[in-house]
Amino acid sequence: MTKTKREYRPWYWANEWTRLYMSRGYLLPGVTVEKRVKEIADRAEALTRIEGFSRKFQEYMAKGWYSLATPIWANYGLKRGLPISCYGTYVEDDTASILRAVAEIGMMSKQGGGTSVYLGALRPRGAPIRDNGESNGSYAFASLFDRVIEVFNQGSTRRGQCAAYLPIEHPDLEEWFKIQREGGEIQSLFWGVSVGDAWLEEAIAGDREKRERWAKVLKSRTEVGIPYIFFRDNANRQAPEIFKKLGKTIHASNLCTEIMLPSGLEESFVCCLSSLNLLHFDEWKDTDAVETLTIFLDSVLDDFIEKAEGIPYMERAVRFAKRYRAIGIGVLGWHSYLQSKGIPLENAEALFLNNLIFKTIREKAEEASRWLRKRHPEDELADLMERRNATLLAIAPTKSSSFILGQVSPSIEPYTSNYYLKDLQKARIAFRSPFLEELLQAKGKNEEKVWRSILERNGSVQHLDFLSDEEKDVFKTFSEISQKTLVNLAIARQKYIDQGQSLNLVIHPEAPPKDVNELYLHAWRGGLKALYYQFSASAAQAYSRDLLLSCRACES
Repeated sequence: MTKTKREYRPWYWANEWTRLYMSRGYLLPGVTVEKRVKEIADRAEALTRIEGFSRKFQEYMAKGWYSLATPIWANYGLKRGLPISCYGTYVEDDTASILRAVAEIGMMSKQGGGTSVYLGALRPRGAPIRDNGESNGSYAFASLFDRVIEVFNQGSTRRGQCAAYLPIEHPDLEEWFKIQREGGEIQSLFWGVSVGDAWLEEAIAGDREKRERWAKVLKSRTEVGIPYIFFRDNANRQAPEIFKKLGKTIHASNLCTEIMLPSGLEESFVCCLSSLNLLHFDEWKDTDAVETLTIFLDSVLDDFIEKAEGIPYMERAVRFAKRYRAIGIGVLGWHSYLQSKGIPLENAEALFLNNLIFKTIREKAEEASRWLRKRHPEDELADLMERRNATLLAIAPTKSSSFILGQVSPSIEPYTSNYYLKDLQKARIAFRSPFLEELLQAKGKNEEKVWRSILERNGSVQHLDFLSDEEKDVFKTFSEISQKTLVNLAIARQKYIDQGQSLNLVIHPEAPPKDVNELYLHAWRGGLKALYYQFSASAAQAYSRDLLLSCRACES
């Protein structure tokens, strides 16, 4: 496949579409993208006390190397909101704990973060309580959190969102399948199911009740995309040593299933996020870009602590941030990077690059965090942690961030389409894969009739007979790629990621439950900590077992 070396001007990514999109709550009136980046960079230099940090950070942002999380764009260094992306709360089985968590979730949502709550400790519906009463059960309290997030807005940037988690063995689980169903009481809350190794092993061994319950989870995901699946033993087995030393348990993940941090009676987890743009991996891999982003995210925690200490109901979150200083460096532009190099995602070279990329990020982030530890010997857990940050990597979904950063591919996902229309505030834009456009131009086929045919086929190029098989493979869309390949790539990179990955899957509506089950168990056995949404492939596309369960990258 013919490839061309692209030149990227400073701020190339801040195009007309990006500026229009960011005017919808990311930026204050009259503030440009460049001005906001300078504000953020100057604040980071003040907090880190590293001379020249602002200049360097602005340079890397201009090059498109970093993607900032929404709460950082909206709130970092300003007198509004908090710069934290993810929170997680634990609820004990008593009224005071429930009410405390309701207030906490409400405040976290109001301040701009996505939240989650673990309700697995609550006794089931009908269980006896004091004064000869009966418990209303976890579902009733889940509806309480549903109402809270409906009421509390996250400013103008995004509405409050929350995910509730329940163990698969909890007696109330059957009620939870009504969440987000037509006519159901709970419509805004997302939910996830926590699954342990022993429970799954017993289901596999033939326990009928467990098999039926697992089948209902898979059926629900096919119908409405949720619940998320949290493999709790994988998460705790791979947890950083500091959590094991202190006897901390990861009870649940977060709203997007990439955060793997403990919560409890005294602490609610907090994690700040931003991502590296893999489209430019070859440019930044031998620089200090990763180290600089690590230091920046550590400063985001300082900004959070400084502002949150005076906010009611945020005490547990502040305590967690001070003790563990958990950060989550993610990525975006993975598929863009492969397309730019003419490499099919299902190719063995993609598997090699996948390992190289995440090994590079982990090693550089580790080095930066160890340097931060030496600079801050005063931290509470300094004697127990060789680095300052309990965690370093977490692969978040980046749908909005990817659009902002020049419309690169989101997170670790393939593009869903090579050509799509997107409605913005005052415009409807047409996105075309820039690398496909270059290829068509080189072939003299960059014509409207060709693009129209692509649009009519949901962004696919598989019908274009003037493309070679390899070229068609390079531009396969999400639903055209083997989902087992995506799972295997996630398994391969997990050893470098101390938290988790927001791993979406696209599965044909006619896929037999047996095949879907095989894929999910493969993810669990491979050590993945969670599965995010299950999306449905177009019913017009014939079901192919190979598309679900084959792995060409493993065979080539």
